[in-house]
Amino acid sequence: MVLIGASILIFRSVWTLLDLIPWAKSPTGLAVLLGVGVVVTVAALRGIETLSGKKGENTEDE
Repeated sequence: MVLIGASILIFRSVWTLLDLIPWAKSPTGLAVLLGVGVVVTVAALRGIETLSGKKGENTEDE
């Protein structure tokens, strides 16, 4: 529950900070932020998948 609460506070803070940046409110800024978010999300998911695969390989060897 603490992790969820902290995540909400971080999300709200980042949202508020981005509202202070004029270019982030423009359609181009939103598109750039969306693109960056998608790239970072895909990279993170691939990293998690890689780590999960390595853990699975270690347990199969035993």
